[in-house]
Amino acid sequence: MKVGEFLDKLKLAEKEKTLYIKGCFGAYMNDANKKRYSTNLAYNAARKNMIMAATPDTFGFDCVCLIKGILWGWNADKTKTYGGAVYKSNGVPDVGADGILAYLKGVSSDFNGIVAGEVVWMSGHVGVYVGGGKVIECTPKWTNDVQYSNLGNIGYTSGHTRYWKKHGKLPWVEYEDIPTVQKPSEKYYIVKKGDTSSKIAKAHGISLREFSALNPSITNLNKIYVGQKVRVK
Repeated sequence: MKVGEFLDKLKLAEKEKTLYIKGCFGAYMNDANKKRYSTNLAYNAARKNMIMAATPDTFGFDCVCLIKGILWGWNADKTKTYGGAVYKSNGVPDVGADGILAYLKGVSSDFNGIVAGEVVWMSGHVGVYVGGGKVIECTPKWTNDVQYSNLGNIGYTSGHTRYWKKHGKLPWVEYEDIPTVQKPSEKYYIVKKGDTSSKIAKAHGISLREFSALNPSITNLNKIYVGQKVRVK
C-alpha cells in the first residue's frame, strides 16, 4: 500500500463514526456485531452498554487493529462485515500493539526525523504519525474512538498530547519521498543561578514532563548547571 493511501484511510476512519472496541478491526455495529463484540472479551463485556448503544453506522477498532484493518483492506464499506477488511490479507499478520514493533523498520527513539505514515509506539499502545505534529490513534483515553492527538516528542503540546517511546516504518507500506516533520519554532534558555528544571518549566508555561521531552540529553532533571542551554519550546 502506498503511504498516501494509508494516510487517506486513517483520515477517513477519523471522520467516520467509530468506537474503541478491543480486538475489532473495522466491523460496523449491526446487531450481530454488537452482540459478538460485547461478549467476546472481558474488556468489551465491561463496556457492553456502550457497545450495544452504538448506531449501525459505527465502526469498531482498537489501536493496532486500526492499522491492521486498513492494511487488510478496510475502506468504510458498510455492506461488508469488517468494513471491507479481510483478516490476515495482503501478507499482513495478526500481531498485537507490542508485537508489531518487531516488524517495524528503522526503529528509533529520536523523533526529529519522523515522517508521515510511521507507527509510533509505547508499551501496549500504537498510533500513526500523519504529519503536522499530529498522530491518529484509536483510544478510550479521551473521546473513546479514532482521534487526533499531538506528538509531544517534537514540541506539539496543545490539547491531547502523548509522548511516545519509539517510531518506525511499516514493511507493508511504500514510503515515498515525503518531508520530515515540521517542528514548531524552537526556543532556548540559559540556566541561571538558583534555577531548577521545574522552575524553568513553570516560567515558560510547560510541564516538567514536556521540559524533559524537549531536553532528552538531560538524564537527571535535578542536575542542571549555570550556563547550560536548555530548550523550552
